[in-house]
Amino acid sequence: MDIGFIGLGKMGSGMASNLLQWSKTHGYKLRVLDINQEAVDSLVAEGAIDGESVANLVQRCSILFTSLPTAKEINAVALGEEGIFANIETLDVWFETSTNALSDWEALKAQAPHGLVMVDAPVTGGSEGAQAGTLTMLVGGKRCVLDRYEDVLSAFTAKRVEMGPSGAGYVGKLCQLHLNYLVAQGIGEALMLGKQADLDLDTLWDVLKNSCASSYVVESYVPKVLDGSYDPSFTLALATKDMRLISELGAHLTVPLELGDKVYSSYEEALSKYGNDAPHLSVVRLVEDQTGSHLRREL
Repeated sequence: MDIGFIGLGKMGSGMASNLLQWSKTHGYKLRVLDINQEAVDSLVAEGAIDGESVANLVQRCSILFTSLPTAKEINAVALGEEGIFANIETLDVWFETSTNALSDWEALKAQAPHGLVMVDAPVTGGSEGAQAGTLTMLVGGKRCVLDRYEDVLSAFTAKRVEMGPSGAGYVGKLCQLHLNYLVAQGIGEALMLGKQADLDLDTLWDVLKNSCASSYVVESYVPKVLDGSYDPSFTLALATKDMRLISELGAHLTVPLELGDKVYSSYEEALSKYGNDAPHLSVVRLVEDQTGSHLRREL
């Protein structure tokens, strides 16, 4: 059984690296592919096989993982003569670990060839979790599929959660991201209230993370605002894309997202001001720019 992995960005490279070590231990081969050849070469140097093309990789694998930026890239690797669907000679299952729109996944599944099991399996835990192999996977699909591939999934995840039927994994991930981005903007406003009242921001942060305001976002993101890095591990463009997917999911499921739509508007404004490659917490800079005061530790 060969395993394929397409998409070696900040998340994918960590997942694939852990999967490679698992494959070596269990006697399997890992074939990898990315538009960034350096990312491919790095894993090949560790023992992976260059997938060369989507068609070539898929024809030699029974399990496929993808970690891609948007539905555009997911559809691109799935469709066409050189895509996944046209080359499933040995492929049994495709775990799609990206953040994708429910409507796009449903449309893609409608075009899938008979016999291919497609599992929406987005992951959460950040690039640090991908590197450490401690991600949580949110799975949309039948329990029997999750049970069958439990061993290989454990290569880069610490927890696998059965969210429900096909598409439920994506919905679960977007629900989580919805709160993540609401709180991310909220910490900028909360910190600025403290700043303008001459509170020590590290003291305020300690209170926030040890109170009813405690969350992963508060604990992990506040230091990346206070040091001025704004967390370069994830771009503002990708965060804004996630907010767009959340807004579209609300429309698709006829759920009003008043807070979400306001925050989405803030991310779009930040994207316009600071650019695609700006760190995702640059949304906090909007508050800083509006008040003319930076949220920084006192040196």
